Amino acid sequence: MRDLTDDVALMRLAFDALRASGADPDRVLARLGMPAGVLPSGRYPHMAQVLFWKAASAECGEEHVGLYLAQHLPAFHGLLLEYMFLSSATFGAGLRHALRYVRLLSDSLSAKLDVEGEIATLTMGMSADVPRHFPEMLAGAVMRLFSALTEGDFKPREVRFMHAEGAPLARYEQVYGCPVRFAQPHYALVFDAAVLAKASRHAAPELLQMHESLARRQLAEVERLDLVRQVRELIAELLVDNGATLEQVAARLNMPARRLRERLAVAGVRFNDLITDYRCRLAKDLLLNSDERIDVIVERTGFSEPSTFYRAFKRWVGETPVEFRRRGREPGAG
Repeated sequence: MRDLTDDVALMRLAFDALRASGADPDRVLARLGMPAGVLPSGRYPHMAQVLFWKAASAECGEEHVGLYLAQHLPAFHGLLLEYMFLSSATFGAGLRHALRYVRLLSDSLSAKLDVEGEIATLTMGMSADVPRHFPEMLAGAVMRLFSALTEGDFKPREVRFMHAEGAPLARYEQVYGCPVRFAQPHYALVFDAAVLAKASRHAAPELLQMHESLARRQLAEVERLDLVRQVRELIAELLVDNGATLEQVAARLNMPARRLRERLAVAGVRFNDLITDYRCRLAKDLLLNSDERIDVIVERTGFSEPSTFYRAFKRWVGETPVEFRRRGREPGAG
């Protein structure tokens, strides 16, 4: 299973709510070992949410921190998907456009809209092991956005959570304005379908086309990074068995080797460069942070002969493995 990632926009959303609640986002960053005022750029591992929510809960002194922050979220966050909503002809059209690009926010989101009579259900495809604070905050963010987009016409009927328990039910109704149900098959938001026909006062076909074009480019970049990340992970896995050829990696990705080479070329990288980069980083890590013998490091980095490894390492770093290890362990070495 590939590692999931989230866009830093989700962290900014939470940090906006932290700041509005009176908490200090920099103190949350400090708990995470990150410099004050500096959020990571791009995407970050989805599993990092566990640490983030633990730090946010401790800083706020709030057990139900996701639900707590949902009360402090602004309606708009300057996201591309929000502009896509605004420039669409109706709220329903904007929602359907935006659903094509939810992966821009997180790999864990795979939303779909179902309409049966007067009832609409927006299902969010998050996994059951995600920290409950994330979907509880996200539900509040979505409802607040939808209400703003429809000038208050959006009416939630029910929120469904996969987790089995959370805050007292009355607290959810106070924040969301509707009942919640736990231990459901999916995370979902149920609302009146009539609002889908609500016209947007900011509808602009030309802007919508521009926003969709930008979203497609951003999604292509996410997919590019995803492919490179998958190849790196497979290289690490296959090198253990002295493998990691282009053909082996392609087979694990269920595609022809030629197709993988072409896709990597489009992504701006070469397979051999990814192999070299991984071997170099692994060798340096083992030399500095372990007591493995050189012959063991030779094997673990996928080289058949020590002499080949020595020549490659000297080319990468400018010194031999022994010199690199000795210098890296000298007092005061950075």
